[in-house]
Amino acid sequence: MDSEKYRDELKVLLINGSALLGAYLLKRGTELILEKTFEKEPPNKREEQEDIGWIEAIGWAAFTGAMVGALELVIRRGTKTQLDKIM
Repeated sequence: MDSEKYRDELKVLLINGSALLGAYLLKRGTELILEKTFEKEPPNKREEQEDIGWIEAIGWAAFTGAMVGALELVIRRGTKTQLDKIM
């Protein structure tokens, strides 16, 4: 009984950890692409970056949020499927 509980907790930890890592890597990757493409930093702190308008900042937030959310869903489901096969 205890080993099954620990196995389930390990699955949850691996699923969440892989989703977090994937989301971080995607966010960092999109930031690098934006920097290379438009030759400016992504809008991170609105109050410190005077040259970035609200529309650009909101657009960036919506784009990265949608990408990270979609990737996180794919990673979670994929990891769960693979762990169910292994464990």
